[in-house]
Amino acid sequence: MDKLLKDVAGFIRKGSTLDALKVVVCRAPDDVKEKAKRLFENLNAIRSLDEWWANLLSLIYYAHISRQSQPVTRLGIAARAVSSLTAAKLSRKLNIPELEAVFLLSGAKALILMEMRDRAEICYLKAEEILRDLVKRDESFLRELADVLNNLGIIYLEMNERERCERYLKEALEIGKRLTDESILPILAQTLNNLALLYKEMERYEDAVKFFDEAERIYRKLVEEDEIYAVELAVVLCNYGVLCKVIGKYEKAESLYKEALTIFKKLTEKDILYGSGVIDVLISLVRLYYRDMKRYDEAERYMRTINQVIKELIARMLELPRA
Repeated sequence: MDKLLKDVAGFIRKGSTLDALKVVVCRAPDDVKEKAKRLFENLNAIRSLDEWWANLLSLIYYAHISRQSQPVTRLGIAARAVSSLTAAKLSRKLNIPELEAVFLLSGAKALILMEMRDRAEICYLKAEEILRDLVKRDESFLRELADVLNNLGIIYLEMNERERCERYLKEALEIGKRLTDESILPILAQTLNNLALLYKEMERYEDAVKFFDEAERIYRKLVEEDEIYAVELAVVLCNYGVLCKVIGKYEKAESLYKEALTIFKKLTEKDILYGSGVIDVLISLVRLYYRDMKRYDEAERYMRTINQVIKELIARMLELPRA
C-alpha cells in the first residue's frame, strides 16, 4: 500500500491525475478496479468500498477537477476552491502532507479571487507550516514554499502590514534566487514585482526601481518562451509606470504605459475580458498627460479613445452567445 500511495501521490503532484488513476486500476483489488474505471462517470459508486480505497479514489477525482477547473469565471473559481480544499482534506486523511500543502495553496489562490482573504490566509499559513517541515527532508518543495511565502506577502501588503509583508517576500526572493530550475522564474518575477510595490509604498524608490527592472527582465524572457505571460508583463509595466510617474520620470512612464496598452489590445483581440486592462491603461495615460505633462491635446485624444473603446467592447459583448 505504501508504494501504491507514493506512486499515486507522485503523479498527482505532477498534475498527472489520469496516470494516478491508471496506477490504481493496475494494482487494486478487482472490486476496486471496476469502480475506479468508472470513477468520472459515477463518483457515488465508490462509497461502498473500504474507506481507505474510497478516500484514495476521491482524492484522484477532486485533484483532477482542481486541475481542470479554469479560474476565469465565477463558476470556475468556485470549482477550483471547493475541489482543491476537498483534495487537501483527503490528503490529510491519507497522510500525504505534500499533497495537502499543494491543494491548500491552490485553494487559497481561488479564495483570493473570491475575495475571501481571511480564509485564504488560514490556508496559506497551514501550507507554510507543512512545507517548512517537508523542505527539511526534501528541498524539491522549496518552489511551493516560495509560492506560499509570496502569496502571504501579497496578503500582508494589502493589509498594510509592511514589516510582515517584507519578511515573507524577502524569504521568497531568497529561495527564488537560490533555485536553478527555470520553473521558479514566474514565482520569482511575481515576488520582485510585489517587493517593488511594497518599496514604492514605503517611498524606498531606488529599491522599487531595481526590483521592477528585475521583474520586467524576467517577464520579457518568459514571454519569449510562452506568450501566456504577456498579461503579467503588461501588469508589471503598468506598476512600473505608476512608480515612474511618482518620481517624476514622465517620459519613462509614458513609454511603459504605451507598451502595456499594446499588449492589452493584442490580448483583447483573443479575449474581451482584457478590455478592462486597455481602459485602465488609457485612463493612466490621460492622467499622465493632463496632470503631469500638461499635454492637454493628447489627454483629450485619449479620452475620446476611451469612449470609443468602451462602445466597441459593449458591442462585442452583446454579440457573445448567452450562457
